[in-house]
Amino acid sequence: MTIAHLFNKLRQFALVLSGCLWVSSCLGQAIKKHLIPVADSKIYVEESGQGPALLLLHAGLLDHRMWQQQVSQLNQRFRVLNCDMRKHGLTQDGDSTFLNSTGLALVLDSLKVSTAHVMGLSLGAVAAVDLVLAHPHRIDKLILAAPGLIGYDLNHDSVLVANQRKENAAKQRGDTLAYVDYFLRSWADGPHRSPTRVNPHVRAQMKRMVSDNLKHHQWATGFWFKDDPLPIDQLGFIRSETLVLVGDQDMSDILAISDVLTHKIPRVKKVVIPGAAHILNLEKPVLFTRIVKSFLEN
Repeated sequence: MTIAHLFNKLRQFALVLSGCLWVSSCLGQAIKKHLIPVADSKIYVEESGQGPALLLLHAGLLDHRMWQQQVSQLNQRFRVLNCDMRKHGLTQDGDSTFLNSTGLALVLDSLKVSTAHVMGLSLGAVAAVDLVLAHPHRIDKLILAAPGLIGYDLNHDSVLVANQRKENAAKQRGDTLAYVDYFLRSWADGPHRSPTRVNPHVRAQMKRMVSDNLKHHQWATGFWFKDDPLPIDQLGFIRSETLVLVGDQDMSDILAISDVLTHKIPRVKKVVIPGAAHILNLEKPVLFTRIVKSFLEN
């Protein structure tokens, strides 16, 4: 075989691999990437696997990349739809306003999904509750990790309040590095740990995603959730079997929200993951994924 022939073969192989979003996706479950029109926006979704549909909703200022370790396991049993919500990741935003639940329902329609399990973390959990309240018959099982909740004010934890004050000051002066630093202190480290006590790989992953999203979306993080009536007052209407996951090193407000959800949602189970703060799927990926798979499969 000549050098030129060998080069041509390698080039053809590279072109085949480039048809996948990630090279590794061709070696396991193929990943299809979608840009789904919703009004004048295009919602980015990565689809992989076969089986019951599972919609993944990321944390605020993170994106679909945060679920990478879970996707590689869950797409062996489920049709995983890993979504970038508005103003995050690879989603292309227009100027129109529409409810987040409306956009996600249209995503499911576009992919011909009638019902789905939904897993959201932090802001993603807010979006998941918003979706199940708006479209209760379309949601099978519901997983709420490190959940936020509309109607519950995050103002009881002094560490969080202080960090958010510094984040706001950094935003006002356009200091991205400082903003990201205080964001990580709240949501990577938590109130009880110094940065040196947190896995540096986890902090680096979060830093990269937050920095990318601030840059690509010009600090725009607004969402349109239904807040009348407040979701905190509608939790009793959720009929989906629900799993609440929380890390014991998270902010006290997040721990309190997990208790509210456990008390008010009729069919609910709560699991506390030790040694993890807010982004518990990155800190404890093996345990997190095992708990999620057991809940979904049983």
